[in-house]
Amino acid sequence: MRTPNTQCEICKKPLYRRPKDLAKYKAVCCVGCRSELYKKRPPSPNLELGREKGTNHLEGIPKSQAQKNKIKKKMAKWCKDNPDKVKERGKKMRGENHYKWKGGVTILNQSIRRMTENIYWQRAVKKRDKKCQHCGNKKELEAHHIIPLVMILQKYNITNRDDARECAELWDLKNGITLCRKCHYKLDNRKYNDNNN
Repeated sequence: MRTPNTQCEICKKPLYRRPKDLAKYKAVCCVGCRSELYKKRPPSPNLELGREKGTNHLEGIPKSQAQKNKIKKKMAKWCKDNPDKVKERGKKMRGENHYKWKGGVTILNQSIRRMTENIYWQRAVKKRDKKCQHCGNKKELEAHHIIPLVMILQKYNITNRDDARECAELWDLKNGITLCRKCHYKLDNRKYNDNNN
């Protein structure tokens, strides 16, 4: 047993506390007297007791970009080496099996635009063109379907995401053009303002 170096403020029982704990706290007490001490001397208002509900507990902690990139590369390599497992895993998380499934209420057009294949198609189109093909702007670039997505869906009678994956024309880079957001809105007859995200 360690040599006592302090005492309980309520019952005066001899106690041992680490020197750094003694420097940290204003009052020391034994377990039996703790509630009495809190009534007598409430905890400091500056004392942080965990996090507020609904806040991110990692907020403010710097995250290493190098670590993120390392994990990203490792995952990309695994996906490239195991395409069958990726498809299998995708099937388990699609449709009714997905935890956010609400009975198939998402419009097919929106659903296809969120597909991984569509994201890769957009990246490839933007990488090829590098700037807006109408005004030459290099900021806020977006990929645009020359033949609209709706027309392709009607032409090939695409009714679900699996049909969309099989359709080669959907992912043809020749059907894509890079536009800045302003030109894209103008081409689609949508109202543009600087606050649009």
